[in-house]
Amino acid sequence: MNNLARANISRIAGYVPGEQPRGQKFIKLNTNENPYPPAPEVGAALQSFSWQNLRLYSEPSALCVRQAASAEFSLPEEQIICGNGSD
Repeated sequence: MNNLARANISRIAGYVPGEQPRGQKFIKLNTNENPYPPAPEVGAALQSFSWQNLRLYSEPSALCVRQAASAEFSLPEEQIICGNGSD
């Protein structure tokens, strides 16, 4: 089978997962695991809406978030940028 990827893409090393300890119960803080259960308020919030609302991606321009931030900070929506993992 022919390699359909560009040569520079083919040279990139694949992802290698970090150490996965066995035999004991470890909490891996570097992977955002948490030794504590969620607060009771989180459980209540999760039960207050349908899980079906979580199965689709949100609206891509984050309009609801930008509108709320616009109202909160008295800025035009057009000046608010939302991004995945952005600071």
